[in-house]
Amino acid sequence: MLNLEQLNAFVAAAEKGSFSAAARHIGKSQSSVSIGVNNLELDLGVNLFDRSTKYPTLTQQGERLYQQAKVIIRQANRMENYAQGTIEEVEDELVIAVDPLVPMSVFDFALEKMAQAFPFTRIKLVKLFGDELNRALVEQTANLGFNIASDAIPENLDFVTITQVEWVCVCSPDSKFADMEMVDNEMLITERQITCTSMLQHKLLKNSALVSQETWEASDQDDMIRLVEQDLGWAFLPKSMLDEKLAIGTISQFTPEFNRAKMYSAIDLIWKSNSPKGPAMSFIVDQMQG
Repeated sequence: MLNLEQLNAFVAAAEKGSFSAAARHIGKSQSSVSIGVNNLELDLGVNLFDRSTKYPTLTQQGERLYQQAKVIIRQANRMENYAQGTIEEVEDELVIAVDPLVPMSVFDFALEKMAQAFPFTRIKLVKLFGDELNRALVEQTANLGFNIASDAIPENLDFVTITQVEWVCVCSPDSKFADMEMVDNEMLITERQITCTSMLQHKLLKNSALVSQETWEASDQDDMIRLVEQDLGWAFLPKSMLDEKLAIGTISQFTPEFNRAKMYSAIDLIWKSNSPKGPAMSFIVDQMQG
């Protein structure tokens, strides 16, 4: 029967080039590595290494079995990690509700770290508008929510403000707005503005960010950006979504008369009050507050 210690010794010897280097790598004695490899060869009935040279080299059969041994070790490690996660009551799945106006850049780093710390926890991201998002958290069809702050948070939800998003006015480099030091309100009112459904449904943004008498409504902010790049209108968007576009020059930022100072919106991380947080959920909350 295959032995994981023997497989670890075999893989270490193959990768480090000698039994002594393998022993140092896995914290064993050289003799235990040598014996482990010898016993594995006896169990398999093949020579894994050619020992006629100064340093042992993999035989043809050894090369093929080395690849299989790595797969077996990885699977064994996954089983151990999964079993440990079960003992610690790590969540199988987390549903995270995200307001369409919240850029992924706000929380993607936390998901990346969580994926490393809890590799067996599945993440499901769902796009929900403000009231829908709060309702999903109350009804526990979602575990966490990222929302643009608007009205008061319902009493049965806890929240923490994690960051602020800066909003800017942008246009195509070909637009007449691109070369203007400041664009007056009259011009903004008469030129087509690109909006999206989530902005028009937001209780605060629909009043502060809707300026023009002529609008096109896109499905989301990514589509807004594409329409602006095609010089089909100007838009009001989170700057964090535009950094790359601004850097390469496919979009230009301009200063509007109605808002010469910078405008920010707070981003809240929300969850249901008095509901238990598992290790993975707690990890994300801690990352966002850190």
